[in-house]
Formats: sequence, structure tokens, C-alpha cells
Amino acid sequence: MGPLEERMILSGMHTVADIFCCCCGDNVGWKYESEHEKDQKYKEGKFVLER
Repeated sequence: MGPLEERMILSGMHTVADIFCCCCGDNVGWKYESEHEKDQKYKEGKFVLER
């Protein structure tokens, strides 16, 4: 997992960490580490995989 960073996503500002393939090292998505808005707290600890 990459370092934590603040990122603006469609649903607002989030603290995330990029995640990488353990075989090739490509970026495959991110993990929500913490949320700034109460209505987004359900995302904490969840992963997003991109194509």
C-alpha cells in the first residue's frame, strides 16, 4: 500500500492509500482510510479496484 494522501473524489475529500498488484507492481486502486464527512464513514477500510 502507498502512503496516505488527501484526495478529492466525486463524493468529496477523502484520505486514501493507493494499492498495488503484488506480482507486477501496477496501481490497481485505493483504500479509503478515513472520511471527512459523517455520511461517508461507511467507506472507511473499504477498497476500490479500477480497471
